[in-house]
Amino acid sequence: MRVLMTGLLCCLPVLASAGAVEALVKRLEALKSMEGRFEQRTEQDGSRVQQARGTMVVARPNRFRWQTTEPFEQLVVSDGDQVWVHDPGLQQVVIRPLDDQISKTPALLFGGRPETVGESFQVERVNGDKGQVIYRLKPRDEEPLFSHLEVAFDGKKPVSMRLKDALGQRTRIEFRDLQLNTEPGSKPFSFEPPEGADVIRQQR
Repeated sequence: MRVLMTGLLCCLPVLASAGAVEALVKRLEALKSMEGRFEQRTEQDGSRVQQARGTMVVARPNRFRWQTTEPFEQLVVSDGDQVWVHDPGLQQVVIRPLDDQISKTPALLFGGRPETVGESFQVERVNGDKGQVIYRLKPRDEEPLFSHLEVAFDGKKPVSMRLKDALGQRTRIEFRDLQLNTEPGSKPFSFEPPEGADVIRQQR
């Protein structure tokens, strides 16, 4: 999958807070849905690997639409049960179940079940600039998809995610023009493979 649902690791001093999980859960519970634009930058060893931008819609339960428009087109859609990945350049659609591993990715932090965050991650609050509140999440899995994830809030709105993945890549995603708690309906989270596309179905 070309698109990484990720962000760049930020080394900020940790504030000890026994209520970090509860505070993050409370913020996530207030987000029923969010939609807007994103800008993504990925680096490795200090060199830029990729830049991308596009639009996104996320809603509970486990539904998202992540559409990259630059520098290439790609669409990743989940209806809560399965995931479609459409690559127009390759004329290919990959369909796979939304399994436990996918459901723990950063893409579904805002669309998953907030009450399970403490089960999947160790959570700490760190210092943020300009009044932002930042939470650092470390996966509890023995073989995690990423080492650390940080999500920053400005008031009630998420403003960015930063992540270091298993390959050592550091990615930052900034959210723009976010609208919270709209009613996107089911249409953004459904997808019909275009005629002529090579459809690949993957099982659990």
